[in-house]
Amino acid sequence: MKKMVIVLTGVMVLSGLVLAGTYASLADRIEANRIAALYASLERILPGADPVYEELDVEGPTIYRATDAGDIIGYAVRIQAQGYGGTITMLVGVSPDLETIRGIEFVEQVETPGLGGRITEPGFRRQFAGLDADAPIDYVLNVEPDRDENEVQAISGATITSRAVVRGINATLDPALETIERQVP
Repeated sequence: MKKMVIVLTGVMVLSGLVLAGTYASLADRIEANRIAALYASLERILPGADPVYEELDVEGPTIYRATDAGDIIGYAVRIQAQGYGGTITMLVGVSPDLETIRGIEFVEQVETPGLGGRITEPGFRRQFAGLDADAPIDYVLNVEPDRDENEVQAISGATITSRAVVRGINATLDPALETIERQVP
C-alpha cells in the first residue's frame, strides 16, 4: 500500500511539473496568439487602409480607438456576458459619431457547438451592423422578416446565449459611449 501511494504521488508530482513547465514555456506564444486574434477581430469590425488601434486609458470596459491616417474610423468596446456555457467576450464596433453599431466579433466563448456557439456565425453577427448604438437592442424569436429597427433574431435553441449577448451589449455599451464622449478631444 505504501509503495502504491509513493508511486502515485511521484507520478502526480512529475505530471504537475511537466504541465507547469509546458505552460511556462508556451506562455509567450499563447499571449502573442491572443493579441493577434484581438487585432484580427478589431480589423474585421473597424477596417481601414492602415488602421492603428489604441486602447483608451479609462475606467470600466476596455475601449479601443481605431484611426487611419490620423482620422478616427471608430471605436470598439470589449464586453463580457455570462452565457449558457460560460463567459462570452465580444468586441462591439461603433461608428466615429457613436451613433451606429458597425459590427460585433466574439473574442472568446465556450457555448455549446451547434447551438449557442452559432453566435460566431456571420448570419447572427451581421444582424448587429447598422443598429442604433444609443437605443436598447432586443431579441425576438421566429420573427425573421418583419423585425423592428433595433431587434435581432435569437438563435433557435440558444435563447440563453442570444439573450446574454444582447443584455451584455445593452448593459455595457451606453456607459462606454458616455466614457468615450468625455475622452474625445
